Amino acid sequence: MKTKNLFLTAAILISGLVSVNEVMAEGTPANADNVTLNIKFKPIQTISVNPSQKNVDIEYYTKDDYNNGVSVTKEDHLTVFSTGGFTVSVQTNGDFTKGTENIAASDMVVLAEAGSDNTSGGTFSSVNLSTTQTSLISSEKGGSELKYNITYNNEAGGGYKYIDKYTHPDTPESIYTADVTYTIVAN
Repeated sequence: MKTKNLFLTAAILISGLVSVNEVMAEGTPANADNVTLNIKFKPIQTISVNPSQKNVDIEYYTKDDYNNGVSVTKEDHLTVFSTGGFTVSVQTNGDFTKGTENIAASDMVVLAEAGSDNTSGGTFSSVNLSTTQTSLISSEKGGSELKYNITYNNEAGGGYKYIDKYTHPDTPESIYTADVTYTIVAN
C-alpha cells in the first residue's frame, strides 16, 4: 500500500509540475513583464543659405552685359536637411525696387542643380521670380547636408532693356533690391 501511495503521490506531483510549466510557458511569470518599444520618426526639414552668400549682386559692367543680360551662379548656395522627401520653393517679396522705380521680379530666373557631394538626385525647375511660392527643387529622398548650386539668371534684362536704369550723378551705381525667400516642406 505504501508503494501504491508513493506512486500516486509521485504521479500527482509530476502532473502538477507539468501543469505549472505549461502555465509559465503560456504567459509571463509574475516576477517579469513586457514593454512595447517603438522607434518613431518625425519629419524634420531645415534649409539655410550659405552665410558668405547672403548678398548676391547681378552687376552690369560692360556693353555686352547690357546687351546679353547677366547670370551669376553661387556654388553650394543652399544646404538642406530632410528626414524624407521634400520640396524647396522660392519666392520674392515683390519687384526689384529703387525708390519709386522698379524692375519686374519675373525678369530674374532662378535655377538649381546638385552641389558638391550631393548625389541624392531630385527634380529641378527653372523659376521666374514672383510673390508666389514656386517649386524649385523636389526630391523623393531626404538627406543631411545636401548642397545645391543656385543660378540667378537675368538674361531677360538683355537687349539693352535696362539702359536707362543707371542714374548719374546721384550715386556711383544704381541698385534695385528685392528679398528672395527659400522654403522647404515635406513631400
